[in-house]
Amino acid sequence: MATSNSKNYSITTADIIAGALRKIGIYDQGETISGEDTSSTTIALNLMVKEWVADGADIFLRAESILFLQPDTQSYALTTAEITDTIKAETTLSSAEASGQTVISVTSSTGMTTADRVGIKMDDQTIHWTTIVTVDSSTQVTITDATDDDAASGNKVYAYTTKSDKPNKLLYAFRRDINDFDTEVTIVGESEYRRQSNKKSDGPPVELWFNPQGNQSTARLWVWPDNGGKNWDKLVLITQLYPDDFDSGSNNPDFPSEWGNALIWGLAAEIASEYGVPEEEQARLWAVALQKLNKVLDYSQENASVIFAMEEYR
Repeated sequence: MATSNSKNYSITTADIIAGALRKIGIYDQGETISGEDTSSTTIALNLMVKEWVADGADIFLRAESILFLQPDTQSYALTTAEITDTIKAETTLSSAEASGQTVISVTSSTGMTTADRVGIKMDDQTIHWTTIVTVDSSTQVTITDATDDDAASGNKVYAYTTKSDKPNKLLYAFRRDINDFDTEVTIVGESEYRRQSNKKSDGPPVELWFNPQGNQSTARLWVWPDNGGKNWDKLVLITQLYPDDFDSGSNNPDFPSEWGNALIWGLAAEIASEYGVPEEEQARLWAVALQKLNKVLDYSQENASVIFAMEEYR
């Protein structure tokens, strides 16, 4: 007997909905599910998986993002700031560039493509952000907006293609210097940040306050101090994201494959009361659903130590 030698099994939104409706006895195998039932159960499914993030379904929904800093900037709107999960190119200017230039000489243009966001470190320590019009050669690019200050040879140049998704939670963070050395920064609450008397202190960030701001289009990060100068122009943010929405029946879940049963049983329990399932059967569905959910939550844990410390009072 031969095995399949494949490990790519996946289910879709339609599979999850059909499985859940069969579990509560509303549809039989092979029956066509109505548009109304598909619509209402899709809403329930999306709400359920967003709620699961609060239960700890987050290991596989974490991202590492790079936020580019600007001097004397106390806060950043993360949905519009210069932030990416992948820096496509990090190089330097191969010759000095005066203010007003659109043709830029770089040590290497490898990784850069037309329409990428490109940032050039200016002599005033700001990063001039614009887009790439053309990659002219292995050592030259043309940019959309002319440089707004002088930039010395050797100044950093960054390029990226895609902005990071909006995070719903900030887990931990580091500031990264121009030599790629990381230093952890402290995440604080709003009251601690607001108690800082001088919000415009010079120096690289040592504290961050993150506010997701309640919807999918905004999130803001406050930094203190607010001026990394020449050496610090990046923050590395380890964030938690929401899973992708279920927008169509063909969408695959943004979950590992071992979560399939939990998704089906969880949806069955969520919608059972809407379909008049008796309370005793609802209780059974919830018991199975929670058992399935807890099993995968227990599995989705980091292999890391937990350190307990006693605080001494005198």
